[in-house]
Amino acid sequence: MECTCIALLEDEQECLTTTKKCTRLAVWQRPPAGHGGETGPPPPGHGGEIGLPPAGAWRRLKIIPFTLSGCYELVDMRNRLRTIEQLLPQGAVIAGTSIAGLAYSELNQMGFCLCELERFSPEILDALAAEVAASAESSAQVPAEPVAGDSPGAYTINLVEVQAAHPEVSSKKALRPFLASTPFVELEIICSHMPPWLEGHIKDHNLTCSRSRTQDGRLRLRISHALCDDARNTPMGDRT
Repeated sequence: MECTCIALLEDEQECLTTTKKCTRLAVWQRPPAGHGGETGPPPPGHGGEIGLPPAGAWRRLKIIPFTLSGCYELVDMRNRLRTIEQLLPQGAVIAGTSIAGLAYSELNQMGFCLCELERFSPEILDALAAEVAASAESSAQVPAEPVAGDSPGAYTINLVEVQAAHPEVSSKKALRPFLASTPFVELEIICSHMPPWLEGHIKDHNLTCSRSRTQDGRLRLRISHALCDDARNTPMGDRT
């Protein structure tokens, strides 16, 4: 994924800041690869007043007023944060000195790429965009749902890897659609702990679950239907 838009959380002094202290978004853009884009005057306050920026260079495109000041209830904060979805393109990078708590959760769910920086200068934009693109490519290689294994009806998913690559994907989001719609013989799950909701689902749907540990200490769950387990453990002559 090519990164062409980076929005900075800034305070009244135009310094990089946190979501709590933010008063505006400074939006930097560059044209996609293969598009020269239009040149224009350099961004004020960042030097380079003489001449025009080269085609394809980053430009500070606009300033968008934005603050969480005055949001005393969670619902107010959520509504204010969700206005950003209408202001920035899908998949844009949002960078600040700290993006945490509800702000992180909401912005992440909207599909924004969130970055924390100690300080900002326009010279780091290319490096930041390259890092974001590399991270997105790596995350795309980790499926967010169970994948078919070598044996018919066998599926596997590593929740530790999924949630590292896709922080917005909970165990419920990764597993519930699969459990509701996909016939399977065995589902192997690698995780750090048994999700409480999954334990209840196993009991409610007559599933069985064996537990073991991987070499690196992760929990390995093997979930199957009780009838499948009975069939595997019954001698051929005793089956009906």
